[in-house]
Amino acid sequence: MRKLREKTKKAEILTLEEAIKKHVKDGMVVAFSGFTGFNRNPVALTWEMIRQGKKDFHVIDRHGSCCTWLLNAVGAIKIYETDWMGWGEMAGKLDVNMERHYKRGKIILEDYSHGAMAMRFLAGAIGAPFIPYHAPLGSDLYNNKYDALGKAGLRDGKHPKIPFKKYIPMEDPFWKDGLVYLLPAARPDIAFIHVAQAGDKGTARWRGIGTIDKELCFAADKVILTCEELVPEAELRKNPEQNQIPYFTVDAVVPQAYAGYPSAVPFYYDYDAPFMRGMDAASRNEEDMKKWVDEWIYGPKSWEDLMTKVGVKRLLELKADSVIGYSTRILRGKKPAPRMKMPLSVIRSGY
Repeated sequence: MRKLREKTKKAEILTLEEAIKKHVKDGMVVAFSGFTGFNRNPVALTWEMIRQGKKDFHVIDRHGSCCTWLLNAVGAIKIYETDWMGWGEMAGKLDVNMERHYKRGKIILEDYSHGAMAMRFLAGAIGAPFIPYHAPLGSDLYNNKYDALGKAGLRDGKHPKIPFKKYIPMEDPFWKDGLVYLLPAARPDIAFIHVAQAGDKGTARWRGIGTIDKELCFAADKVILTCEELVPEAELRKNPEQNQIPYFTVDAVVPQAYAGYPSAVPFYYDYDAPFMRGMDAASRNEEDMKKWVDEWIYGPKSWEDLMTKVGVKRLLELKADSVIGYSTRILRGKKPAPRMKMPLSVIRSGY
């Protein structure tokens, strides 16, 4: 069915609990913002989803993150379409919980390339039913033998968010440039996005890497934002070119400081790699995993209580420099990161 945006949305200002209770249902097709497990993951929203017992999600993702790790920790993902099934480059890489569920037949994994997933979300964002893409020609990603959703019998038209085909090959009819593959648009029910600043009407912005978060907002039926700062909408309108998310795509805004922890929000706080390594270590043993979930998800009374548990000392260590955007207090290897005095391009060129 073609996606038509017939009217402008009016974003509500909600709490974590209110946003999840109102907008999230079991079995939804969901997508998450950020870059892997280290940049602007909407962790607080995912944490609250788990606390409210939401489950059986169909995740369409560019790559794993702290969010998918948390959902896999409690077995809340039923179908996972992605281009990388890890979650954090410096935290074990492999999502051990996901591997465990896959081997037990509790999760369906559908694999695409990085570029293919980005193109699928682009198609969803512009309202196209599909999009042509060349890469990765010759790989088993374009092999019916590995069409997981097809083998599971889910490409039967009974699931409105699952396309009839994983891909369709065709010869380029315009330039006679050889074989090209048509990929189905990604159309999530809901996108969870964490940003630096959001206006009270829903306009939002961040600094640093953005990957395809803007496309997620246009492709999804609903969008929930968490933000480090809720600012007057008029303030964001002063420099509209700095805004990535327009208000008319947003359904709810949740002001929640540190809502991306333990991932980073550039110019606010850095990622907490030791904490993430602790997550990975816990996942290696099922009993340890259960203890971790009880301690860090179900134990705290609120997100603020969780941050209190992390501790003010650690949060201050993670606090980002307002100019360079990352913390110079935390160890990266054997010593803290150096303070950048000028852009690398200036250092190398001399001007």
